[in-house]
Amino acid sequence: MPRPAVAELRDPVSRVPGVGPVRAASLADAGIETLEDLLLYLPFRYEDRSSVRPIAGLEVGERCALEVKVERVQRVGRGRRARVEATVSDDGGALQVVWFRQPYIADSIAKGDIVWLFGKVGEHEGDLQLVNPVLEKGGGLHVGRLVPIYRRIGKLTPGVLRRLIDACIDLVGEVPESLPAATRRRLGLIERQAALGGVHRPPDDADPRVWNAARTAAHRRLVCEEFLAFQTALQLQRSRATSEAAGRPMAFDEARISAIREALPFELTSGQDAALRTILADMGGRIPMHRLLQGDVGCGKTAVAGCALLAAVTGGYQAAIMAPTEILARQHARTLGPWAASRDVTLECLTGNTGAASRRRILGALAAGELDVLVGTHAILEPEVSFSNLGLAVIDEQHRFGVRQRAALRAKGGANQQQGWPHLLVMTATPIPRTLALTVYGDLDVCTIDDMPPGRQPVVSRVVPAADWQRVIEMLKATAQRGEQAYVVAPRIEEGDDELAAAVRLEADLQRQLPGVRIGLLHGAQSHDEKLAAMEGFRAGEIDVLAATTVVEVGVDVANATLMVVGHAERFGLAQLHQLRGRVGRGSAPSTCVFLAHEPLSAMARARLDAIRSSDDGFVLAEKDLMLRGPGEVLGIRQAGVAGLRVGDPFRDHEWLEATREEAERLAAAEDDESIDYRRRVRRYWGRRFATVQAG
Repeated sequence: MPRPAVAELRDPVSRVPGVGPVRAASLADAGIETLEDLLLYLPFRYEDRSSVRPIAGLEVGERCALEVKVERVQRVGRGRRARVEATVSDDGGALQVVWFRQPYIADSIAKGDIVWLFGKVGEHEGDLQLVNPVLEKGGGLHVGRLVPIYRRIGKLTPGVLRRLIDACIDLVGEVPESLPAATRRRLGLIERQAALGGVHRPPDDADPRVWNAARTAAHRRLVCEEFLAFQTALQLQRSRATSEAAGRPMAFDEARISAIREALPFELTSGQDAALRTILADMGGRIPMHRLLQGDVGCGKTAVAGCALLAAVTGGYQAAIMAPTEILARQHARTLGPWAASRDVTLECLTGNTGAASRRRILGALAAGELDVLVGTHAILEPEVSFSNLGLAVIDEQHRFGVRQRAALRAKGGANQQQGWPHLLVMTATPIPRTLALTVYGDLDVCTIDDMPPGRQPVVSRVVPAADWQRVIEMLKATAQRGEQAYVVAPRIEEGDDELAAAVRLEADLQRQLPGVRIGLLHGAQSHDEKLAAMEGFRAGEIDVLAATTVVEVGVDVANATLMVVGHAERFGLAQLHQLRGRVGRGSAPSTCVFLAHEPLSAMARARLDAIRSSDDGFVLAEKDLMLRGPGEVLGIRQAGVAGLRVGDPFRDHEWLEATREEAERLAAAEDDESIDYRRRVRRYWGRRFATVQAG
């Protein structure tokens, strides 16, 4: 059979032998459409199957590779319950092998065949046995080396993916270089071809520890390549906005700033005041503001944003603030409404559940310029929402949105290009380390509120063994008896379970164990009316204890809530634990957060719980999370601008992220042919992901 013609990276994945329409569809669902996509689907770990053991030295419980001769093989039973039994041997002895529900194996091997096996040694009726081992004739792909292990895609098992990716490497042949030669030298990177081949085909002398830590030259090249393109795109986006100088300048003198601040029922802290002055200075410039406001949970970012919204209106423009949930959007409308009314500023709230008549009225007033401030959810991004003169767009809880969504909101004010682009302010209560702020938010200027409003008492944090649940029940009773309120948060407990079921079970348990205490239920699957009724009942003091899912994590503000109980706290990351704790301690009464820990605890979970108990500083916890973070766990900002990263992990690879930032700045400005060509390719790829990075 002739060897297939050498393919190009942009060719469809269906060119790989073994990829038919069904497999191609499964791969496409995972974002794998081209040969390059397939090669960039990296192993999540490596398993050492290189050391061949003699049968005579095997021990129960060990995982091992064997090169053996098949002495006997037979299929036993029929249908789904069929099994294959075999006896294999080497110079030192014989071993029994059994495969359950894999009847086809009986047809793939025969007496006398030399095969490779890899599996865990077990015991059956006193004899050693291998159960369902990996089987390979000849070895070299699935056994006999440091083997890459891929995450399953639909029905495509790690073994199938290994075979397809290996075939893809041969099919592509020569891989063109994608980075300028000078960039490779400065960053110390190997060639792309060596990296793409090496990450899937570790060398014979590969150290499993280094490969499993993703710290090889091949990993470094692919991670830096991706980070570099991402950050170059951010630089191009930033320089484009700056060079166009198409903002909407607003003049703010001290008298106007004082008048805006007087709309608030409290004094701003020094941190809030400094942040507001920075934001107003940006809004006074001709370059559109593109700023991130970050601060710890409860520091008062909404007050600063409210002042900025009022400032935009006093400057003759409309303003909008978008929140990730309807609960938070309505809370903002409730908070900002009186401030706006005190300055004769009109404000409305628009969500996906706004009634048809109200929606028509709001959209009409907005388009006619009769509505000053629009508060809402993703509904603001719908095509029929049209502003007359949007001057400021604010996005709350930025980590819940992506780059595309914030660009789409900003574009709502771009209809009249003669007036320029609106200013953009995004906010996050998920503090991130400075290194990551400079890179993950590379297209934004960053300012931080570094203090807390007066009168707030620190929340006492306790880690309580789940076995002491009765102690928690007594705390809930005491809280209700004092006239205060509590949250109890239920996560998903078992694989296949959902938060809804967990919350419903929790509500039933609390009803039974807290007679006379008013119990409420809040979860994401409730209808619009049910969610609002639950939250309004809790806010009005008609509910003593709210059994909830993590829907309460973001922004919910009830000053009378003084107790938070987090079930299965070991399952959460530090950032989410800190966010949940931030739902209490928002009034002047002492507050407590109980983290229920279910044994056995992993070392990582124990370290997280120790950290959350010992610190209430979100920035300290962010640094701690960067050090502690386990595989797959992020700080909650993966959607904050890193959507689209397939290879690099900003937390695991943070030192490479910073190393590529300076090079990205150089490439964004350089005028040599290689740099210009590189920028063209970056625009072509990331332009589909960043609405404001234009192709061309």
